[in-house]
Amino acid sequence: MLDKHLRPEPSEVLKVTDLTRQIKRQLEGRFRQFWVRGEVSNLRKQSSGHVYFSLKDSGSQLPCVLFARDAARQSFELREGMELVLFGDVSVYEPHGRYQFIAKIAIESGEGQLQLEFERLKRKLAGEGLFDRGTKRPLPLLPLRIAVITSPTGAAVRDFLRILKRRHYHGTVVILPARVQGEAAPAELRQMLQVASASQPAFDLIVLTRGGGSIEDLWAFNHEQLARDIATCPIPVISAVGHEIDHVLTDYVADERAETPSGAAERISSIYLDCVQRVEAIEYSLTDSTTRSLEIVERELINLDARLQIIAPARQIQLRSMQLDDQAHRMSTSLRQRLSREKDQLANLGRQLAQHHPATRTELARQQLKNLQHRLRQGVGTPLARKSDRISHLAKRLENGNLQATLKRGYSLISNKDGDIIDSRAKLPDNEAVTVRFHDGKAKLQPEQAT
Repeated sequence: MLDKHLRPEPSEVLKVTDLTRQIKRQLEGRFRQFWVRGEVSNLRKQSSGHVYFSLKDSGSQLPCVLFARDAARQSFELREGMELVLFGDVSVYEPHGRYQFIAKIAIESGEGQLQLEFERLKRKLAGEGLFDRGTKRPLPLLPLRIAVITSPTGAAVRDFLRILKRRHYHGTVVILPARVQGEAAPAELRQMLQVASASQPAFDLIVLTRGGGSIEDLWAFNHEQLARDIATCPIPVISAVGHEIDHVLTDYVADERAETPSGAAERISSIYLDCVQRVEAIEYSLTDSTTRSLEIVERELINLDARLQIIAPARQIQLRSMQLDDQAHRMSTSLRQRLSREKDQLANLGRQLAQHHPATRTELARQQLKNLQHRLRQGVGTPLARKSDRISHLAKRLENGNLQATLKRGYSLISNKDGDIIDSRAKLPDNEAVTVRFHDGKAKLQPEQAT
């Protein structure tokens, strides 16, 4: 029995629940997402799909649970005594104060070694920055030439091509054959990657693909040097290896990962169709814009044609003739008014002469009358003659200008020996040469018997 003087006094007393919660926080915060190896024992499969078992070694055992969702994703069935490598977290079940391991991934022991090697390589390449998003190249906007590195006889390539055909992809797909499993696979995959990178004409995109399988089946795509080749490839690469739950190193170093070969084909065809639709939209916009522009030009041409009709030679002659008629009318009116004034003056002079009767003044008046009559005749006749000549001259110039423009368009003018225009077959003389006028000269022609 402890001496009461040595017995510690309780300063803070924890409840069981509080202690359990503190233990839970400590364990779950420290032991997260790690691998553990052991032998399966006490295996129990529930109707709910959950799998309960212990993982043990020579020194201890660890309670484990594989919940139904994760159990359904396993490619093998757990058996009593099986050597496993598990990946998951530690969890504390508070009601029983019991800790257990929540498994997410279960791998048979042989595969476990590969998984550990995969994790090592993954950490190494990630540390070198090969997985950084900043190093990824964007996929091409219009992938017209695609290199597919895969087995030419596998289901993956058939699924890939089937999806492209269904999605109406019309680019070029070249299959570069390589083994996708076994010891020789990494070397062949690397070789085909080099062929695709150096090909002319160049490929727009490279797809590295195969179907699903165990970690051993997919191990070629975890080859370190293959991953480095993909990271330095000058052409964008899509890694489409296995199924959604499968992950390989090429997924991390590639410019884009597709969960399946079909997923890669869906992604490529979506990019292709999106670009085609944008091009069609631009084409429609250009066509619509061009149509509107042509309509505007057509309206301008119609307006221009109307303006040309106004200023055409025949119209010019008509307008000039009207202007000359107007000028002649105004001149005639002015001259008549002037003549009336002169007559009034002569009448006044006659009245003055009748009043005075001197012979000399009578003779002078007669001479003035004669001069005035001469001036009147000159004043009326000469301007009218000049105006008439001017009108005839302008009409002839306009007519000749219109005729010359017509001749330059390929027409000709035919006349007989008297210079009369021949404008019909009936006026064409028999056995008599005619003159044909072109825009740059004349020629004599002898007509043959016309039909």
